[in-house]
Amino acid sequence: MVNFLILLCIVIALCGAGIVAKKVLKTEKYRKKYSAYQAPERAKNVSLNVDDASCDRELVQTVEVDEYEQQLFDDIAAIFFQKKYRIESQAEAEQLQADFLRKMPVCCKTQIRQLDLGEWSIYWTFYNQSLEYYLGRYGEFYTHVDRFGEEHKLEYKFQESAS
Repeated sequence: MVNFLILLCIVIALCGAGIVAKKVLKTEKYRKKYSAYQAPERAKNVSLNVDDASCDRELVQTVEVDEYEQQLFDDIAAIFFQKKYRIESQAEAEQLQADFLRKMPVCCKTQIRQLDLGEWSIYWTFYNQSLEYYLGRYGEFYTHVDRFGEEHKLEYKFQESAS
């Protein structure tokens, strides 16, 4: 009787292992079939040294960033430079910030600053890259630091009215 129970337990364990193996094979087949519709593999990575403000200054983290994400940030900045914006309210600034943040890489960070005299600044960062839109009383200023560390600036100065 004990032998029969041990044999029954072994058969049940083998059936369970077979079901699990079959499920794993089906999942792998599904992944191979639909992997063509996913983002490209992480073939080209760039290592960056990032200082974390919450850690000690001696502690430097190395972060791998995909090259296509860096290129995406630069492309979005180029598109941003081509358009001419004039923000008048907090709601417009938040809308502009959200529109461009949706297009940027996932790890991108942003902030809006409302300064004195009706001046605005929207700032996006992605590791060592940045994009800033500043609307002051004398004009609009665009600044972009690309993935190579080069700074690009664009200014639209307002015509001063005669008093």
